[in-house]
Amino acid sequence: MKDYRNMFCAACGKPFDADSDIVVCPECGAPHHRDCWKSAGQCACADKHSDNYEWNPPAIVISNTSSTVSQPVVDDSGKESVVCPVCGRETSKSEKYCEHCGYYLAHDRDGAYSESEVDDDFEGFYQFDKSELIEGVPAGDVKRFVGGMWIYYIPRFIKMSRYQGSFTFNFTAFLMHGLWFISRKMYSFGIFLTLIMAGISCYQIYFRSVSANLTGERLLFFASIYIMLSGIEFLVMILSGIFGNKIYMTFCARRIKKINAEATARHSTAKQFNEAIEESGGIASVQTISVTLCYMAVMYMFGAGFFL
Repeated sequence: MKDYRNMFCAACGKPFDADSDIVVCPECGAPHHRDCWKSAGQCACADKHSDNYEWNPPAIVISNTSSTVSQPVVDDSGKESVVCPVCGRETSKSEKYCEHCGYYLAHDRDGAYSESEVDDDFEGFYQFDKSELIEGVPAGDVKRFVGGMWIYYIPRFIKMSRYQGSFTFNFTAFLMHGLWFISRKMYSFGIFLTLIMAGISCYQIYFRSVSANLTGERLLFFASIYIMLSGIEFLVMILSGIFGNKIYMTFCARRIKKINAEATARHSTAKQFNEAIEESGGIASVQTISVTLCYMAVMYMFGAGFFL
């Protein structure tokens, strides 16, 4: 079967992944999610079948030198349209939202980015375009969401998005584990890891304080737990370093898609859309410092014997 990963459903415009159940039209070859096919009861391109239409993947892969994503396209009737950067299908240039998948297009038009810094360094130095897709979201939107550290994250996100299955090691996530996730506003996962590491540290402090009074099997039992927890601690650090960038990339894409849906519902302007992305992303400095101070205070009091 043809590999349809990173291509888009002809009906809903959403990308396929390795687990997608795909139905291919026997007449034109257009791929659909099985649920989309069942819902419509026919091919999304059925109205074109009488013209010997043959489906071809939309040309949405961006070259290293220029992008055609937001360039106007003129059809046979002379009507101008633009190509949606998410589903790759044409929408009238006068529309703010993709007529097929609902993606908010206004921020991807000429001039929308002029409200902030010019991205010459982004496109030129790193040799990729801000319209290139990262997990189905334009890289320019991801750059806005990430904030000042985009210079580190975007090249790595591009690499992982282009080459499925690849990973990049994040040394900061390796050292800070849960605190790094909190700093990048992945609060639930970050707090979960921080609590695990705090519990392990508390036991280690406790073991060192009582080990001198333990002997025989009792010492062996407590030492075994100490070694096991130390292994878990190191494993958490290693996995955070290996998968941190991948998890963050997926988080960014999901948050941006949610913001896009909200902007679509509110009919937001391009400026409002961009401001919402910048506000939602970036670094959670106050939260990270607060959790760090709480962590240090607990470790200090545990080490001083307040809880022993």
